[in-house]
Amino acid sequence: MKRVLSGIAVLVLLIIAAVYVYSNQTKSTIKGEISDFAIEDTASITRIVMKNEAGETVTLQRDENKWMLNDKYKARPDGINTLLYTMKKLSVKSPVSQQAMNSTLKNIISSHVLVEAYDGNTLVKSYYVGGPNQTHTGTNMLMKGSERPYAVHIEGFHGFLTPRYFVDENEWRHRGIFEYNKEKIESVSIEYTNNQSQNFSISTNPMVKGYVINYGENLSETSTAMDTLGVSAYLKNFEMIHYESFEETKSQAVIDSVLASQPIFKIDLSTAEGEQRTVKGFLKPLIGGEDPEGNPTDVDIDRLYLLIDNEEFVIGQYAIFDKLTKGINFFKRG
Repeated sequence: MKRVLSGIAVLVLLIIAAVYVYSNQTKSTIKGEISDFAIEDTASITRIVMKNEAGETVTLQRDENKWMLNDKYKARPDGINTLLYTMKKLSVKSPVSQQAMNSTLKNIISSHVLVEAYDGNTLVKSYYVGGPNQTHTGTNMLMKGSERPYAVHIEGFHGFLTPRYFVDENEWRHRGIFEYNKEKIESVSIEYTNNQSQNFSISTNPMVKGYVINYGENLSETSTAMDTLGVSAYLKNFEMIHYESFEETKSQAVIDSVLASQPIFKIDLSTAEGEQRTVKGFLKPLIGGEDPEGNPTDVDIDRLYLLIDNEEFVIGQYAIFDKLTKGINFFKRG
């Protein structure tokens, strides 16, 4: 009887030991996957390439103190900051269950974004981002070269992370038009097609240690006796002027028709470093529109078209540009 009890005790100890070893191995494996997904030092990342299952690709490249998009445009700083934060904070919520393994892998194959992060020419991380898990509390991800997907999340964040890994080039483009400190502005001029008497230009003048304003139809009238506080406040508006979106619903024929029309204003800005920017504003046609009183109108009263440096055709808001399109009377004293 003692031998039987002794044998049972040994068997129980062996079972406990086996469970302990298996548990530690499982935890160690998951810990390995956690460290595989997260990038601890995102400051070392110089390039991020993202490609979806349809072949659409964006490349984000660090260029000194800014990020460039596809070697053509400045990338959105907020988008970059969110992406880097996400890549740093990723952690495994749970492994995908055996029952859900096949369906999860199929879903990742059919809809995913492949993310590759580089430090110089060295590939640091490469993984697939799929959709949300069944409870929408995590995002299904798969390390490239692995066969085991995991539900990944950020501690304290409720939701899934797929929308942070987007590959639409337009969505990644920074939308800044004017982002200049007033101390860096050497001159700015505004011309109005239908009200040229309100044309004006502001330029720095070291001789008077301030600004000179030219105004009138041909900018032939000059004055230094303007409201200097008003001029300073006006130039400060150029620190952050962004456009709203791109025109993606109209045909090229409609766009060409708009560009062939007279602009309602033109803004020219030059900086002390020699940078120049030109923005033209155009009326935005609108079918079946109404003004605030309910009267029919064939133009959008909230938005306008903008042509930036004769290259980018975008949509802006009057609420933003009204701060810039002041007439000369705005600056006169009294």
